[in-house]
Amino acid sequence: MSSLRPPVLESTRRFTRRLHRRYALFTLGLVLFVVGLALLERQGWTRGWIGASFLIGTVLVYAAIGLLSRTTDEAEYYVAGRRVPAIYNGMATAADWMSAASFIGTAGVLYLQGFDGLAYILGWTGGYCLVAMLLAPYLRRFGQFTIPDFIGARYGGEAPRLIAVAATVLVSFVYVVVQVYGVGLVTSHLTGFCFEIGIFVGLGGVLVCSFLGGMRAVTWTQVAQYIVLIIAYTVPVMWLSLHQTGSWLPVFSYKQQLEVVSQREAQLLVDPAEIEVRGLLAARATEAQRKLADVPAAMATDAAALARDIERMRAENVPLARIQQAERRLERMPRSEAEARVAYQR
Repeated sequence: MSSLRPPVLESTRRFTRRLHRRYALFTLGLVLFVVGLALLERQGWTRGWIGASFLIGTVLVYAAIGLLSRTTDEAEYYVAGRRVPAIYNGMATAADWMSAASFIGTAGVLYLQGFDGLAYILGWTGGYCLVAMLLAPYLRRFGQFTIPDFIGARYGGEAPRLIAVAATVLVSFVYVVVQVYGVGLVTSHLTGFCFEIGIFVGLGGVLVCSFLGGMRAVTWTQVAQYIVLIIAYTVPVMWLSLHQTGSWLPVFSYKQQLEVVSQREAQLLVDPAEIEVRGLLAARATEAQRKLADVPAAMATDAAALARDIERMRAENVPLARIQQAERRLERMPRSEAEARVAYQR
């Protein structure tokens, strides 16, 4: 029967089976790598060594995938040959969504803005869905490589193409800025490098992963990143769910946890520790009012205190990452009375 199958269909199935095997081996290797790091941590490895090892190991794997995916074919470079199976396309897209911008940024937005921060997540996710439904199918149908090419071919003339270019550059610039900042934060945190060096190290890895292979290399590295990210997302949640509710599936224990949270909120209203925290916050507000009464003196006092703290950490051989964080706080301190007044009023 296999000889009766169309050659293209048979080739596609062989290609898909080969992908299944390779990414299954990658997943197994990732699990063994994490287990090995856990054993090394028990042997006394520091968090810095563990973080640097994980970062270097994964970047080397991504770089190897990028180098092995190098191509000079135009269709392969821009659209991965239009032969990526749907499930792997979905994994690559999901990995792009679960990037530094969303992994760090949306968590920070929710932390700072609470319920109002959901607007960013809904817009972020909704934008992906709109692009997937309204642009991606037609981009493929028209045989174009970029959105400006598609808009230009669909509506004709240079004006629509230029508008599409401007919109693409604007959106991409905002997104890339957040991505680069996230790369710098993660790299500096895991390796102990300063923020600027962390950016160059992270971008160097991105360049190696994508420059030679284009979209083909990006797609296959994104699939590998999806496997890493989905494990990083689900395993801690499942572990917490098991310890909190006795179930591996947090989705089915969500109602139970909400009831626990509601009960805990009622307890916190009369909890002595919570009352103490409220007192500390009130004292902090009073301190801010005192600083606002004499902003220049408060600026000098804060800068001197932070400088003394940095000197103390250096004398005590505190980890370099903490010293660098303190130095960055000192550099970011308000330089003018107006900036300081705004900072004290937050």
